[in-house]
Amino acid sequence: MSKLLYREDAFCEKWETEVDNTYEKDGLYYVSLKETAFYPGGGGQPADRGTIADLEVKAIESKDAVPYYGLDSRIKGKVECRIEWDYRFDLMQQHTGQHLLSAAFRLVLDRPTIGFHLGQEAVTIDVSGDKLTEAELQLTEQKVNELIYDNRQISSYYVTAAQLAELPVVKQPSVTEDVRIVEIDGVEYNPCGGTHVLSTGQIGLIKILKTEKQKQGQRVYFQCGKRALETTRNMFSIVEKAADQFQTNSQEVLDRIQKQAADLQAAVKRAEELGARLEELELQELIQTETPIVAHSYEGKNVKALQRMAAKLLEAGKEFVILSDAGERKLVLTHQLNEFHSGNLFRTSLSEFGGKGGGSAQMAQASFQQTEDLERYVRFLQEHYRSIV
Repeated sequence: MSKLLYREDAFCEKWETEVDNTYEKDGLYYVSLKETAFYPGGGGQPADRGTIADLEVKAIESKDAVPYYGLDSRIKGKVECRIEWDYRFDLMQQHTGQHLLSAAFRLVLDRPTIGFHLGQEAVTIDVSGDKLTEAELQLTEQKVNELIYDNRQISSYYVTAAQLAELPVVKQPSVTEDVRIVEIDGVEYNPCGGTHVLSTGQIGLIKILKTEKQKQGQRVYFQCGKRALETTRNMFSIVEKAADQFQTNSQEVLDRIQKQAADLQAAVKRAEELGARLEELELQELIQTETPIVAHSYEGKNVKALQRMAAKLLEAGKEFVILSDAGERKLVLTHQLNEFHSGNLFRTSLSEFGGKGGGSAQMAQASFQQTEDLERYVRFLQEHYRSIV
């Protein structure tokens, strides 16, 4: 069995030991160590990163309850091991912060934690109950950061079944012997095998980012320590750049954004009204033509607009309507001819014009890579109409 140094000293960054056993699998050489400070992962916390004999640990797996480390080369004998410390300390801050935030939700709102995830980007806990209000989140965030300011001691130790029965643990572990307890002084006793900082002050800061509904509760996104600092720095930078853009100060940015959003909404509404009026005028111009066939090209019409206009032209009595947008190279065909299927015609003829599309008997649509191909297809449809009427 490997001696698990991380359980005794989570701040062990490098050590010397000896290779114990080894095997080869999937192109990697897996080794076990007589002593290891690499956390193998578990309990929501990812595995550590690092090197053994200057070789990067590519994978970690357990065999007969012993952690093995996958390396690119075979090694033996005495080796120096090193933890990727910035990564380890980040995980320690997030994991310990999760303990403390979960405790704050229990203390402030009597909401237990029912799930935890620690990822590269997101850290979340799932708490029971209905939607969290902004006031509840602020109270909880205030409480958890007060516990950080208190710089409460964090210790870990093993207890027997009898000792475990006497402790008010957060949750009962699945085993009863040699249970490792992580104690936050005056806050909680939590059965946990992960790595943690030595005091709440080393968490630095906890910031709740957002919440969302989950099946059995609410998911709370948060960050601790260096992650929270980096996010805060980036957010301040964004606010300052927005303030410069609006030529105002950071306190007035939100008011300016809200005003601009209202102005934009009004402008969009006005543009839609003008667009609808323009479409009516365009339709009237086409309706007034004396021919039963209509073939017209536009700029800036999407397929839905072309379909809508084509349907209105049919209602006005037109027999064969071809509308297209030269910029987008889109085309719509609709008609009210007997025994004519638009979709079938498109499926059998479009490939000759470099187009793609299809549709129903009455209406079909197509797109083209080249404007010239679109124009050729419009002429083809006009000739086809003349040949069948």
